[in-house]
Amino acid sequence: MEQKVAKTLEADVVIAGSGPGGATVARELSKAGKKVIVCELGKYQKSIGKSINVPQMVANKGLTFSKEGLLVVIPETVGGASMLYCGTVFKPPAWLKDKYGIDIGEEVDELYQEIPIKPLPERLVGDGQRLLMETARGMGLDWNLLDKWIRHDNCDNCAQCSAGCKPGAKFTAREYVDEAMGNGAVLLTRSGVDKVITENGNAVGVRATGPDGQIEIRAGKVVLSAGGRGTPIILQRSGLYDAGKGFFVDPVTSVAGVHPKLNTMKSIPMAAGTHLDEDGIVMTDASAPLLFHLGLLGYSAPRGIANMPKAATKFGKTLSIMVKVRDDLGGRVNADGSFSKPLTDEVKGALNKGIVMAEEILMSTGVQRKDIYSYRILGAHPGGTVRIGNLLDTNCETSIKNCYCMDTSIIPEPWGVPPTLTIFAMGKRLAKHLLAR
Repeated sequence: MEQKVAKTLEADVVIAGSGPGGATVARELSKAGKKVIVCELGKYQKSIGKSINVPQMVANKGLTFSKEGLLVVIPETVGGASMLYCGTVFKPPAWLKDKYGIDIGEEVDELYQEIPIKPLPERLVGDGQRLLMETARGMGLDWNLLDKWIRHDNCDNCAQCSAGCKPGAKFTAREYVDEAMGNGAVLLTRSGVDKVITENGNAVGVRATGPDGQIEIRAGKVVLSAGGRGTPIILQRSGLYDAGKGFFVDPVTSVAGVHPKLNTMKSIPMAAGTHLDEDGIVMTDASAPLLFHLGLLGYSAPRGIANMPKAATKFGKTLSIMVKVRDDLGGRVNADGSFSKPLTDEVKGALNKGIVMAEEILMSTGVQRKDIYSYRILGAHPGGTVRIGNLLDTNCETSIKNCYCMDTSIIPEPWGVPPTLTIFAMGKRLAKHLLAR
């Protein structure tokens, strides 16, 4: 039995979620004069920029696990995953256009012109990152500085990119949310969308739960941007029971080692790296604050616990390499939020290959094998839970008319690289489509 509605609101468009996809649609539509309401399950935390703030910006304080025990990071804050990413940008894969006919080149160009996207200047590249790059190149790897969504002049090199960025150097979706509110959009925090309201097969709004009870929001268009896990949950509760059947994560680990001479403090993470597309492997430098290192070692118990003293006392000399691989579609997200995500032997093999390569790079820099350790695998960027070509058409509309999706759930295939730029660009594309209707 549904609870009594405490409040009823109306809008032209209601958006579930304020991450890169939802924030972009909200910004573009509100700029065009549309009445927009954004429901966000998380809060608008003012305290950001420190590792200790991160548990407040993710579901379950960061302790969300698959049935198999895989830790998967689920953002739950205004701005979504953009609050936690390291500002690293990868362009959309060519197959998005070649295979699915989705050309977002114009939108990508708009984003490159609107917000500075370019590699870090020399002053923001640490000695350890430079050494890793030179060493990897010497071993034949195409290891280069990566595009970063960071305003260089605002950056104080605090290395807390994944904790929200207090000086505002890193671009996040919160900027678009703030702009949308300036245009008249309404943001409802601590308000999670439960289901889509339908009439005769058409979406006419959503039912949400806020701090004061049930909210009904009537709207001509519904955009679900609740994330790779959140969006399929809403769709299942709305009658699309195949949502969440098969998805991917970015299986990721870091390989770290204590260097005998280097000072590796204050280095922006993921400044440089390589993408081995054929193998489905991405490797980058992976400097991170001490609390991150210790937290990951705790997650990697029992072996990780044994490395904690070394990590704590030698932190300023630690070189780290992130290893991320392309996943396969599999598993299931359930309507109650639980999920299963087994990793295939092929994915585990790619991880092992990347780990061995990372160890070889570290040893070539001067790190001793006895001083190398790695973390337990975790999952980032869950996506593909709805998928273009499966439950979505190329405009990201579901079989429920006027109900669209815009987050990592739309990605049609695993790709193993940061999806942020692609989702921002797809959000712009969807907004243009909605305004043209």
